[in-house]
Amino acid sequence: MTEAREVSQGLNEEQRYLFDTFGYVVLRDVVSGEQILEMRSTLRQATEQFDPVDQQSGPLHWGKVWRDLLDLPALSPVLEEIIGNHAGRHALERSNRPPIPTFRIDHINVHTHVAKGFPGADLHGGWKWSGGSQYSRYHDGRFYNGLVAVSFELYDTHPNDGGFCCIPGSHKSNVHLPDHWRKLREGIPSCVTRIPAVPGDAIVFTEALTHGTLPWNADVPRQTVFYKFSPHGTTWSGDYFDPDDFRKYPDIDDRKLAILEPPNARYRGRPTDPSSTST
Repeated sequence: MTEAREVSQGLNEEQRYLFDTFGYVVLRDVVSGEQILEMRSTLRQATEQFDPVDQQSGPLHWGKVWRDLLDLPALSPVLEEIIGNHAGRHALERSNRPPIPTFRIDHINVHTHVAKGFPGADLHGGWKWSGGSQYSRYHDGRFYNGLVAVSFELYDTHPNDGGFCCIPGSHKSNVHLPDHWRKLREGIPSCVTRIPAVPGDAIVFTEALTHGTLPWNADVPRQTVFYKFSPHGTTWSGDYFDPDDFRKYPDIDDRKLAILEPPNARYRGRPTDPSSTST
């Protein structure tokens, strides 16, 4: 059963403004030092949705910390505010059912290939290129977002080292990115902003934001973990998680099982409806 826990209250006033204006926000101290050390010691291989690893050997099977990232107390309320099905959550509250997240895990990327001399990757993202899975809207005092990424750095990244970058505010753009700006290995446009982070931080950004990876100049390699979340009824990835693959773990609860569901409307009686961790 899902246990009571201390959680944050979502974005504060300043963070809400920054996310709405820029399309990203950096949350401090979302992951503990102990969790960072466990991630470093249990990381096995790079993962990317374009060449997916077998689900049975993916990051969520590497250790408890990787499953804990699905539902961090300091992060989940932010995801509910940015992604969540607000009407659906209120309906659950009115029904007196235990609250479950109204977002789901879409896919996980683990980047270990960025070392000194990495030339940079192309700028990408934007609501025009995704078939509807990437969008960002604000209406009646609430956020509505499609695919949302959470980036966790396992080692420090500094502004001049490289790493994650974006064009702030581009999630609202109605004009295509100029093609000659796309390839960061050929030059970095002045509109591109470097976003540094340290272990424990989480960079939360909508995939409607134009973003990419800058050339890497540091002597140490970059190791970055991306957890990509979607609204419960939509998906970008076609490689869905199966909640039943994780019921064997004692740390799995109903909230995590709901996050692991394939896309659906969260209607009562659905086959994947969490009903405790019993097998």
